[in-house]
Amino acid sequence: MKKKNKGIYLIMMAIVLAILLIFCQYMCCIPLNLHSPAFVIELLFIALIVFLFLGGFITVPKEARKRKFSASIGILSIIISVFFIAVLIGTPYTGGLSNYRDQSPIREIDFEQIEEFDPNQVQLVDKNTAVQLGDRVFGTLGSDEVSQYDVGDDWVQIVLNDSLFRVTPIDFGGMFKYLITRTTPGYIMVDCESGDAKLVRSEGMRYMTSAYFNDNLQRHLFFKDPTAIFGSPKFELDDNQKPYWVTPVYDVTWVGKTRDIKGIYITDPVSGKSDYYDNASAPKWVDNIYPVSLVYTQFMQSKKYENGLFNWSNKGVVEFTDDYAYVQFDHNVCIYTGVTSVGKDESNVGFAYVNLRNGEVSYIRRAGAEEYSARSSAEGAVQQYHYTAIFPSMVNVKGVPTYFMGLVDGANLIKNYAFVSYENYQTVAVGKTVEEAYNNYLKLIGETDTPVDSGNSETTLKHFTVDEVRIIVKDGNSIVLMKDSEGKIYWYDLSGSYYAASFIHEGDLISANVTGEGKITDFISITPVE
Repeated sequence: MKKKNKGIYLIMMAIVLAILLIFCQYMCCIPLNLHSPAFVIELLFIALIVFLFLGGFITVPKEARKRKFSASIGILSIIISVFFIAVLIGTPYTGGLSNYRDQSPIREIDFEQIEEFDPNQVQLVDKNTAVQLGDRVFGTLGSDEVSQYDVGDDWVQIVLNDSLFRVTPIDFGGMFKYLITRTTPGYIMVDCESGDAKLVRSEGMRYMTSAYFNDNLQRHLFFKDPTAIFGSPKFELDDNQKPYWVTPVYDVTWVGKTRDIKGIYITDPVSGKSDYYDNASAPKWVDNIYPVSLVYTQFMQSKKYENGLFNWSNKGVVEFTDDYAYVQFDHNVCIYTGVTSVGKDESNVGFAYVNLRNGEVSYIRRAGAEEYSARSSAEGAVQQYHYTAIFPSMVNVKGVPTYFMGLVDGANLIKNYAFVSYENYQTVAVGKTVEEAYNNYLKLIGETDTPVDSGNSETTLKHFTVDEVRIIVKDGNSIVLMKDSEGKIYWYDLSGSYYAASFIHEGDLISANVTGEGKITDFISITPVE
């Protein structure tokens, strides 16, 4: 009776584990692929279930129990050994060095190949700004629909008609709301140059990352191709602004070792039709094939093992900096990021643009300031406003490598723009508009016919009301720029003795001796605005 009860317990335990495993498989959609670490762990649970199930049926005489126990331990030991061998094989130390070293396609280019900056064609909208603009237009759905849906968190960067946009789908607002609506009404797109945002209604989108049960996009793709190892889907638009999901498929060496993208699935969120394309045959409108996390990992591993397995001195070992910015480079969506040594100093050894369609890294070797130093310098130029600089992009201003960034207030709204020299981050120019900041920067780098100081020492007494005021930094010195109501520019170097000039506000009445080029040599009076 006891033996019978023991067998029943083992069988019941096996059944419970099998039910849990099936539930986990349905929820997590673990790919049925030996290169997936999750599937290898799943196989261990399957082996355990089979072991318990058979143990419940098979009975042996008392004298053979020791042999049964020894055999069981032996089988489990073999299974565990195979698992650890699978985990260890393919590492750089077990024959997989070339897989790590050669995975990132890197081409070195000269900075002169970067197209010169055009202040009339620039991305002014980052993700935080896009979120705020999207929330505003989301309300145009109407009160009934707004309560049923949420704005998606995707905000994918795409190129549409040679312009940069951010797009995100309207998501389901939860499982119960999904059961009521079953489809979402469309998506939001934001023009990154003009800041124009609009809600585009589409035929009911059913297959979404926010959907449940078999309408969930990841589960839908798993049933389509259960052996594929999928990456995170990206929401994109074709040239006719029709929405699609673009989901990368990984090519993995050994068990969860190095990864690359071998192709993509393009899914119609309305019909669920999913077509596979390898990288070479992907439609031209697809911008995001390579995930940012993957290109970071590939570059880091390629550089880590570039000079061999045992590079104790870390010779030539570099990595991307912690953050990045989206840019349009060679008419493709790319990320800009700095390249720094593994020592984590406060300077870059170069910078890179990574094409998210093919994973190619365009690397420029050029020493300069690290992005966070440039951000601090820009924030210091407007410290009286307590603005925060967003992560910059690298632009070519008259052949000078220059950080370009927005300065935002506490509500994440861009209030100023800043240009900071890459090679001398104390050279900073700010302005309320891109054009104003750009012109100020040109003066600092000597690329304008109206230099900040022409050396004309003749002065006249001027009385004017400050319409706008800015502080820029040149060669480590802070300079106050003031514009009057007629658009004339005056400036004062704060390295002088009149420190009160740093507290000038818009509306103040100024009396000062001014040179013909607008330089204030000394103040007669500063009358604050009431």
